[in-house]
Amino acid sequence: MMFLCEKVSRQGIDSIRILKCRSLDSLAVVPETIRGLPVTELAAYAFSSHRTFGMSENREAFWWDSGTEIAEGEPIAGIKENPALKEKLMTDISPEDSPFLEGSRLEELRLPRSLQRVGAYAFYNCERLRKLEIYSTTLDWGAGVFNGCFGVRQLTLHVNEEQRSCMKEILAELRQTLEVLYFRDSVTDSTTNPAVNLAVDPAAVLTAGSGPLQPDTCLIFPEYFEEAVENTPARILVTQTHGCGQRYRNAFVQTQFQFKEYDSLFAHVQVQEPEELVARLALGRLMHPCRLEETYRKKYMDYLAGHKVAAAGQAVRQENLKQLQWLFANIPYDGDQMDRLLDAANRAGSGAVISYLMEQKRRSGAVKRRKFSI
Repeated sequence: MMFLCEKVSRQGIDSIRILKCRSLDSLAVVPETIRGLPVTELAAYAFSSHRTFGMSENREAFWWDSGTEIAEGEPIAGIKENPALKEKLMTDISPEDSPFLEGSRLEELRLPRSLQRVGAYAFYNCERLRKLEIYSTTLDWGAGVFNGCFGVRQLTLHVNEEQRSCMKEILAELRQTLEVLYFRDSVTDSTTNPAVNLAVDPAAVLTAGSGPLQPDTCLIFPEYFEEAVENTPARILVTQTHGCGQRYRNAFVQTQFQFKEYDSLFAHVQVQEPEELVARLALGRLMHPCRLEETYRKKYMDYLAGHKVAAAGQAVRQENLKQLQWLFANIPYDGDQMDRLLDAANRAGSGAVISYLMEQKRRSGAVKRRKFSI
């Protein structure tokens, strides 16, 4: 993975701005430091297929590889004044078969803790971007950053609850149904807890020790959209909001997320959203009960007990064994219900889920032994 970088200086402090990225993969992991300097900015259109980048006057640019710095010696300068050199940077960089990671090629992105600014339209029309990992302390987001990013489904968010957060701003930009893996992050020095800063190592995964690193909670934010309806006799436009996602995205005091307010909206989502989405929301809070009050815990449990087939069915279709294990450990299922889940697993073609359900059915005694006589 290679990055076209620019060295910038603000108030006498040097840092790195990422201009473009080349990679054979669909995953982009922006490093925390490059050549000993912190990565603090993504340039405008950094991951967009729009072939432009904002080089400033008298800046230094260079290509950087995560393992080998491929532009040894003098840095490349004067790009803005030399169109031929700019074209060379954009086309002739070695290796030649490493394409730009931009637009529809980008499917997953991890940004570092050090990042402070994201330029305008940085992810413009990245329609296949599905997963995004960020830190809440990245506060400066340019205009139209997520324009055309309709495919984002999962947001991994490291939140420092003692500082201002960009969480509300990001949720307002992403109006589709969104799963937020919420990690409380109060560590200021990533060296004290390397597992927290996942963006340093391109091969890093959510692991700690020998097991996966679990989020403090999993939050589901439903989709919503607005439309303007004309009141013809009065010649006025009335804005109508559909879906309860806007209510959930307003569960903040200033920039701090309010868990109690989020949980208090459960009655609204039961009325306005599909059964499987409501079950996912309840499961996320119960499996990772960060600041979950007993009153709301009981409401979530009551809902799952009354909709247990739908809850397990969505876990089967997503091949989510952890959710299935939690459901079978906390809610009883009879033989008919297990048969329905097995049918769904067979249609989904998930061998691991089928094996797990068969084992649960055997343990419950729902499997009838056949007797043969001669």
